[in-house]
Amino acid sequence: MTTSCTSSCPCASNKKQASLLYLRTLQVRDFRNYECVELEMPSGISVFVGDNGQGKTNLLEAIYVLATLKSFRGAKNSQLLRRGQSHARIVADVESKGLARQLEVSLGPQGKRARVDGKDPRALSGYFSGIKAIAFVPEDLRLVDGPPEGRRNFLDRAAFTLDPAYLDVVRDFRNALNQKNALLRAGRQRRSPPDKALLGVWNDRVAVAGARVIARRMQFLGEFVPVFREVHEGITGAAKGRAEIRYRGCVTTDALSRGLKGIEERLSARLEEAMEDEQRRGFATVGPQRDDWQLVVGGEALRSFGSQGQIRSAALALRVSEMVLARRDLGSCPLFLLDDVSSELDPHRNRQLMALLMDLSAQVVITTTELSNLKIDALHYQPWKVANGAICRYNPGS
Repeated sequence: MTTSCTSSCPCASNKKQASLLYLRTLQVRDFRNYECVELEMPSGISVFVGDNGQGKTNLLEAIYVLATLKSFRGAKNSQLLRRGQSHARIVADVESKGLARQLEVSLGPQGKRARVDGKDPRALSGYFSGIKAIAFVPEDLRLVDGPPEGRRNFLDRAAFTLDPAYLDVVRDFRNALNQKNALLRAGRQRRSPPDKALLGVWNDRVAVAGARVIARRMQFLGEFVPVFREVHEGITGAAKGRAEIRYRGCVTTDALSRGLKGIEERLSARLEEAMEDEQRRGFATVGPQRDDWQLVVGGEALRSFGSQGQIRSAALALRVSEMVLARRDLGSCPLFLLDDVSSELDPHRNRQLMALLMDLSAQVVITTTELSNLKIDALHYQPWKVANGAICRYNPGS
C-alpha cells in the first residue's frame, strides 16, 4: 500500500538557534589500518586528503562507530580491528550544549563497549545523547533509485538520530522476526510445517513490534517531509511541483490513519493471510522489513523519470534535511561526515553542498583525493594529509 506523507510542521527556516556539537579531540587505536592516531579537531570543517587506500574513509568510520556503535559500511567487529590485533579503542572529548564529556568505544571479541567519562552508562540512550553523526557516503547517491534496503536503513537511522529510544523498538522487532524466520526455516528444512501455535505466538509478537516500527517511521516522515521539501526546492531551484515521500508498506492508508492499534490489527491480518506462503518459502514475507518508500516530484516517481543530476540532488537534499531537522528538534547539529562524495558531484552541486554545510554551522569532516574537488575557499577549512595510516596537518602551499 502506498501512503503519501505531507503533514505540516514549521519550516526549516524557522528552526531555533542550535548549539554546536563539538568533537574536540579524537584518539583512534588499532582500528582498521590505524595503529594510533591522536587529533585535535577544529570546530568547523576539516578536510582529510590523500590517495585511495590510505585510511581516509577508515577515519570517518571510526567517528561514526563512536557516535552510533555501527559501521556505515556494515562491517563486523572483526573487520574493524587492525590486522593481528584483538581489540580496538576510539576515544573522544566531546562538547554538546555546553557539557564536556569523554566518550569511549572499545571493540573486542565480546562486541562493542561504550563508556562515558570512564564509566558504563546506565542506558545507551545516555551515551547517544552526547554525540550524534550523519554520514554521507558515495552509496547514498543511490538512495533514490537503489535497492529498498538502503531506503529502509535511511528511515530507521534518521529516526534513531532524533530519538535513540527507537533503537529498542527496532531491536524488539528484529528479535521477533529472527525467531519467526528460524521457525519457518527449520520447518522448510524438515519439509513439514512448523507448530502452528508457536508460529502464531511469533506472528503476534511480530505484529506488535512491527506496528511500532511502522508507526515510528510514519511519525518521522510527517516531521521530515516538509523540511525535505524546502531543502530540495532550495537545491534544485525551480522545482517541478511539491516533493513527496510515499511510504509503500504492508498496511493500508486506512490502517495508518487509525494509529498504532490500526496498524497492528492490519499487520496481524496480513501475517495471517501470508502464513501458508511463508511456510512454503521458509522466511517472512510480510512486515516492515520488506517496506519501501518512493520519492515523488511533480506527481512523478523520481527514480523512474528523473535525470542522474536530479536523483543526485535529491539524495543530497535527503541528507542535508536530516541535518536540518536534527538541528531544529535537538537544538544541536550532528557531526556531518562526508566521504569523497565531492568527486561524485558536479561543480554546481559541490558548491551548493558546501554552502549548505557552512549555513548549518556544523562540525564537518570531509575526505577527498584532491583538494581541487572541493568548491570552498581554503580559508574555511583545515586540511590534513593522510598516508599509510598516519595523519598530519597539511599545508598545500609548502
